Amino acid sequence: MRRAIIALAAVSALAGCEVYKPATPEAIEAARYVSPEPPSVTLMSMVNESSGRSEHAGLLINGSQQVLFDPAGTFTHPDLPRAGDIHYGMTPRYVDYYERYHARFGYFVEADKVPITRAQADQLIANAQAEGQQMKMMCSLATADVLRPVAPFEGVTKSVFPEALRKDFERMPGVGTTFVYENDIGQNKVWEHSDQPRS
Repeated sequence: MRRAIIALAAVSALAGCEVYKPATPEAIEAARYVSPEPPSVTLMSMVNESSGRSEHAGLLINGSQQVLFDPAGTFTHPDLPRAGDIHYGMTPRYVDYYERYHARFGYFVEADKVPITRAQADQLIANAQAEGQQMKMMCSLATADVLRPVAPFEGVTKSVFPEALRKDFERMPGVGTTFVYENDIGQNKVWEHSDQPRS
């Protein structure tokens, strides 16, 4: 029995997947957030200031609800239901937490927002749900797999390097780009020190 447990731990480590309990459908539905903003998809790139290249990619998808697809990401929040690599209930406050979690000394967050239709956004959400949980180092490939079946993203680069996706999004028609910079050291879990009510 002990050998089986050790073997399972080794496989989990090699797979690079975080062990967690997926949220229930009831918790996901209770957290559902419908944004008043027009439908869109935003590529969230974590950029190394030294190299000028993205090292992680996630997708904020705003359709019939707003969710975050963060494949193989390390971000968690105690109030956000998660299933697969999707965080549900992504209000503006939680988007801010996500950006501030990643932005730190040596890294900034670039958000490239592209307007799409509600149907396109919902198809992206469905594609992300079908991806399940990804192994480490697979964020860019998984993100491309979610995007490529949906216009106008058929031609986005499928690569292990997130920088390729960042460059593709920067060239998208109608894209709007914002940046988040911080100077803290390490991943900022600001919510651990916040007494503000959930919004």
